[in-house]
Amino acid sequence: MGTVENPIRRRIIAKISEEPNYQLQLSKDLDISQQLVAKHLDNMQNAGLVSTVSQDSPRGPQRKEYLLKKSFSVTVDLAPNLFRARIFSFGAVPGVRETEEHAQMMAQISEVARYPDGASRIRPLTRVVAEVDKKLKEMEEERAVLLYIRSLALREAAKITTSLSAVDRRKVLRYLMREDGDSMGTICSSLGLQRQVVGDILVEMERELAVSD
Repeated sequence: MGTVENPIRRRIIAKISEEPNYQLQLSKDLDISQQLVAKHLDNMQNAGLVSTVSQDSPRGPQRKEYLLKKSFSVTVDLAPNLFRARIFSFGAVPGVRETEEHAQMMAQISEVARYPDGASRIRPLTRVVAEVDKKLKEMEEERAVLLYIRSLALREAAKITTSLSAVDRRKVLRYLMREDGDSMGTICSSLGLQRQVVGDILVEMERELAVSD
């Protein structure tokens, strides 16, 4: 994710996402020195984000054409008591079950090949893109509400754990609130605590929960 944090790299990525491009043309379009463009392109190529192909140039030797190599989404959730950054690739069919609606959209894209000319093929693809964008917007709006509710719950949990005297116990409780379901090893590694310490705290918490039930 660090590769796309730089604002100049994001501008370069935006241009390459439209179509493959060259160093010199990117430098002109973005009003950035060619040396700086080259530096960022090398960084992104080393990270596996872009790749190159050699193309004949009408004015001299072959030149490198840069194109995006990966398709991925980055989400960052940031609030009091909440920081979570995630990245996932969607360059291939994701390993999740498709709904009937998804299958219909995929079928519409496949059927485009039957249309006689380019102009008639664009219209159905535009409809698919518009429908996907609409659903993504609806998901983002619901996600914003869910994140707000999650933040409220974490804020209340933070108030409770702050009153606890044992520092390690506070750490474990706060971690479990954020990342429920992680293994013992992951908890120990993330918090820098010994397995025995975490184990004792979890056992103590289980006893308290059993009593409250």
